[in-house]
Amino acid sequence: MNIPKWLKLIVFTVFILSLIGIVFDLFTDYEILGSIADLALIMSLLVLIIYAYYTYLLSKDAWTPSASIQLESDNQNPPHIRVSIQNHSKLSLNCWCNLKVTVFGEQIFLGGFYDGKSSFDLQPFGSGTGHFRIKKILKDADKSIDEMKKNATPENIKNQLNFELHFWYNPVGEKIKKENPILRYYFDFSSNRLIIDI
Repeated sequence: MNIPKWLKLIVFTVFILSLIGIVFDLFTDYEILGSIADLALIMSLLVLIIYAYYTYLLSKDAWTPSASIQLESDNQNPPHIRVSIQNHSKLSLNCWCNLKVTVFGEQIFLGGFYDGKSSFDLQPFGSGTGHFRIKKILKDADKSIDEMKKNATPENIKNQLNFELHFWYNPVGEKIKKENPILRYYFDFSSNRLIIDI
C-alpha cells in the first residue's frame, strides 16, 4: 500500500509551518507567531497520528495471510499446463487446492495436491510451481487431443475440458482457513490455449 499524495503534502506543509512558527517564536516577540507555532504543533500531532495509522495498515497487510494460484498454458507446448502459487505475506503457509477437471461432464481426478490430499508449503513471499498434461487427462477419459480438436465447435468449446479451481491456505501450525474465489478455466482446442472463464 502506498502512502497517499495528500498525506505527504500535509506532512510537508505542517513540517514547514511548524519550523517557521518555532523559529519566529524563539527569536521574536510577536504573539500571533507564537499562536501559529502552537497551531502548527497541534497539526503536527494530528499528522503524526494519521501517519502512524497508515504505517499500522502497512505492517498489518504484510502479516495477513495471503496467497494466490493460477493456471496457464506453456507457450511452447499449450497442452502442458503450468500451475503457479505465490505467497504474498510474511507468514509461512500451507496451501491446498481442489482442481475439479471435467471432460464433457465426466470428472477426472489428478490426485495428490490437485485433489486436496496434500499441501504445498510456501515460505514468506515464496512461490512454487507445478504442472500437469492435458494428454493424460484426456487419456483417462478415453479421448485424445486430435479427437477433441476435430470435434471442437463454437457451441461445445466450453464443455469439452473444464477446470474449476478451489484454493485455500492457512498459516503453518494454525487451523485458520482462508479461501480464494473459485477460478474457472476451459481449454479451447480450436485455438489450442487455456482460457479463464469469467
